[in-house]
Amino acid sequence: MLSLRRFASRFRPSSALGTLFPGLLCVAAAWPTTGWAYQKATEGSEVVMDKLFPKKGKVELDGTFGLVLNSSYTQTFLANAGLDYFWSEEWGFNITGNFAISKDKDERKCIETFYNDPNFDIDPECGSDSPKDLTPADPDADWGPAYVPIRELKYMITGNVLWNPIYGKQIVLLSATNYFDFFLGAGGGLAFSTYYPKQATFADGHPSRGTFCVKAQQAADAKEHCDLSQLQGGQNPGTLDDSKIGPSGRPLPRSESTPLIHLMLGQRFHFMKRFLVTATLENYTLVGTESGFDDFLTLTGGFGVRF
Repeated sequence: MLSLRRFASRFRPSSALGTLFPGLLCVAAAWPTTGWAYQKATEGSEVVMDKLFPKKGKVELDGTFGLVLNSSYTQTFLANAGLDYFWSEEWGFNITGNFAISKDKDERKCIETFYNDPNFDIDPECGSDSPKDLTPADPDADWGPAYVPIRELKYMITGNVLWNPIYGKQIVLLSATNYFDFFLGAGGGLAFSTYYPKQATFADGHPSRGTFCVKAQQAADAKEHCDLSQLQGGQNPGTLDDSKIGPSGRPLPRSESTPLIHLMLGQRFHFMKRFLVTATLENYTLVGTESGFDDFLTLTGGFGVRF
């Protein structure tokens, strides 16, 4: 086999390529060793050396505020308190408690004061703040509130395992340096809520939304007879019975405690050695509910302190 020395000696120094080529061969031959050595030198339990905000053995306390993003009929606001402990730079444990306040959206107010208006005799539908103003009453229109299943959160308690795969720093406005970490969490807990089941009839057995006569049908068959007293879902607009529409007509709520599965992802921004700003996107899946499971997607943000 031709040795490297003999192979290189064939190229004369007078040639620029002959001068450069032996050096390139030496670098190429040494590259696997030097590359491997460099990689091993930077590996270890502390890939990022000299962290300003190390996590191992640290405790973080935070308070956050947020809201539920995917609730159709209620607007739910959250106040959260959490405690985090890290036994390594990557892994930790988290305990959180949530307090929830729910407020009815206009959509819920609409369907619970809803009425049957197949001929569009009343205008605008669900647009009047005072149902008493819907006069005179039309015989083809009647109250028909809809009571769909709605769950209002009250409290949630969770425990999670935390994983911090990313730690770094960034330049803010080309002047200040900010340190951050990105984390994922998974766990479970317990949710306490008030549940309003679906209701199709009132307490007296009267349907909340019934059948009705349509003028087009009546015109097609002049002999057709509609007994409006039997077809009314509630009562005619223009007369108000609080027991059959709105919040007073709701089914009796049930207080329930439900196990949940909790997933979270978020980011913390550290400053002044002890303080942090945190933002999280979380999903609470209540299992074993009447529908099988209920999902609540939340967005929260707040401040914390580390010790």
